[in-house]
Amino acid sequence: MKKTLSIVFICMYSFLFCQEKLIEKRIVLQENIEIITDGLDDVVIENSKNNQVEVVLLDENPNTHDILFKEVDETLTVDFNLNFKTFKEDVFRKYITKRLQKASVIIKVPKNKRIVIYGKVIGVTSKSYQGDLSIFIDRGNVQLNKIQGNTNVSLFLGNVFAILTSNNNIYIETTKGKINVNRQVYKSVFSQKSKAKIPLSFNVNSINANVNLIRE
Repeated sequence: MKKTLSIVFICMYSFLFCQEKLIEKRIVLQENIEIITDGLDDVVIENSKNNQVEVVLLDENPNTHDILFKEVDETLTVDFNLNFKTFKEDVFRKYITKRLQKASVIIKVPKNKRIVIYGKVIGVTSKSYQGDLSIFIDRGNVQLNKIQGNTNVSLFLGNVFAILTSNNNIYIETTKGKINVNRQVYKSVFSQKSKAKIPLSFNVNSINANVNLIRE
């Protein structure tokens, strides 16, 4: 038993300390934040305590990704560039382009911004972001926690989890997936209007995704 625990501890220790951590910060004046997640496995959105966007990149393969910022009018774009200069052999270069890079990112964003996330196969988590959030991905799990802004999710396949209040206007359409609201199952379409004076919209559009909601 002790031997097994020691092996597990060593494996966890090796995993944690083999990851490279890259941190970039930028004061943001723009209202729109665009995040391009190509090459990442997971992205986590948190509320920033100041007027800065902070990007923490956790990369299992050191020096393989760069964090890029681009400002155009009212939009700040955060992108992640795969750095091929790190790899000298063409065979290995071809190999890494065909697999997930085992890189994840935590992005802290000031409140009341409009965030748009684009990706292919990606896990997305919002730590109850206090602003508008739109997510456009092909496949993945989307964990939104408590909805505190207008929210729009579009994906082909995956799972969506969220906690809603009576202030939310809800519209969900998933052609082949299931919709679960407070343990009650619906098929294809579910909609519900709020009586709040200024409701927050929550929309999900999908073909195969399952949507799991808790309505407080």
